[in-house]
Amino acid sequence: MNKEILCIDDDVGIIELVQLIMQRDGFSVRGASSGAEGLSAMRTEAPGVVLLDIMMPEMDGWETYKRIKADPALKDVPVVILTARNSSFEEVIARERAGVDDYITKPFTPQELRERIKKVLSAKEQPGTEVQ
Repeated sequence: MNKEILCIDDDVGIIELVQLIMQRDGFSVRGASSGAEGLSAMRTEAPGVVLLDIMMPEMDGWETYKRIKADPALKDVPVVILTARNSSFEEVIARERAGVDDYITKPFTPQELRERIKKVLSAKEQPGTEVQ
């Protein structure tokens, strides 16, 4: 299991929080502060999973997600969307149609983050298993 997480979020505090929580479980966490930076980091070294914020300047999370899934070298990397708790109904529908691996609403608990990351990685290890 690839225990590297790439956290793409324009809020450095979120990246640091993910690092603090997940390093205790033996994960390494890299941060990227924009979609473009995240795509570049993924092309350098593909992570086991991506945590992707939706609300970012320049290239938002949905555009970043589309580019990840359009790249043959990156399309199989699981993506967990980070979204604010007040997400609109349209955004939730768009997420379902996009087929993301999972999502977490901010603010999240350490336990929720650990469970979601491990669930997505376990599903990847067992092809044909759907993440619920």
